[in-house]
Amino acid sequence: MYAPLGLVGSLGAIASLISIFVQTRKGRSRKVPAIALAVCCLLLMIASNLRPTAEPAAPVSTVSATSAPAATPVPTATPAPADTPAPAATETASPAESSAETPAATKATAEATVSLPTEAPTEAPTAEPDPTIPPVSDEQLDEGYLDAWFDDSLMIGDSIAGGLRVYVMNERANDRPCLGSMRIVGVSGLTLQKALTGETKDTTGQVLFRSRFMTISEVVEITHAKRLFLMMGVRDLEWYSPERLIDVYNRILSIVKANYPDLKIYIHSIMPTLKFYAEGVNLTYAGNKKANELLRAFCEENGYTYIELADLVRDEDGFLKYEYSGPDYSFHPNDIAKAIWVRLLRTCARDEYYAGIWKPEEQAQD
Repeated sequence: MYAPLGLVGSLGAIASLISIFVQTRKGRSRKVPAIALAVCCLLLMIASNLRPTAEPAAPVSTVSATSAPAATPVPTATPAPADTPAPAATETASPAESSAETPAATKATAEATVSLPTEAPTEAPTAEPDPTIPPVSDEQLDEGYLDAWFDDSLMIGDSIAGGLRVYVMNERANDRPCLGSMRIVGVSGLTLQKALTGETKDTTGQVLFRSRFMTISEVVEITHAKRLFLMMGVRDLEWYSPERLIDVYNRILSIVKANYPDLKIYIHSIMPTLKFYAEGVNLTYAGNKKANELLRAFCEENGYTYIELADLVRDEDGFLKYEYSGPDYSFHPNDIAKAIWVRLLRTCARDEYYAGIWKPEEQAQD
């Protein structure tokens, strides 16, 4: 409003001065109106210069319209009424901020509001080894330091167990201790299903021991075994499901344990086969893996010891490694794999030795 008045006053004053100058040159006597007009214009100019100073424009702010003045701290959240539960605060971030945020940062932010204990939780005490039991190194284990543990043990299985028997007998013949005096009975083509029928006096599923066919229970009785190791099942997977395999195992051992309740049972995992052999007889890694998982659970439920040999000889695809395969290239291990097997069996002896379950001096007295 004041700026136009000043402009009009300036222009009027200039026009009045020009008019007085022209009238003076022409000798006219109309100076008074012109002088009055000039004075009015000058007053308008003065009035325009007396306008109040304008305040500077406020800067643009990103704070919402409900923000408090600068002198008062802005609250981070508005509390909801007492009778209405406050909804969880949500914050929309820019795309750059959203991409930069990581789950770990989000978790750290959430945990920052939780009161944490000032002291670390107390860890459960670990059992100290019995200082009265001398340790056994791997070298001592391989030399047969604890092989007396196998003197009252029996292994029954298929041709895979038969191959181990040949290996063990060769080691003993060359004056290298191997699994004490453990008896190993391997029957070519023996399956769990046949072993089950053998327990019902069917000779086709019985074990040939000491030149005559016997049931597993009868072999346990004759050998006075305290531990029974079983290695079977690879052939069963060619015809039966993993669930059926576990069912047959349960039925066999129910008969054996009924006759010998104090007998300790050790069950080997089912051996993998070479890949090209597996494809020809409808064996898969998935089936082998599932059967061994069920077998492990079965052992845990019934108090049997599960011996994981299969995982020690598998390749990256889950099949038997070529370097561990016997000359028939199927599922029979060679001597390299059998040495691994013997070491694994010896660890069973060491476990019981460390646990105080078995003592060599007590074995010698028996």
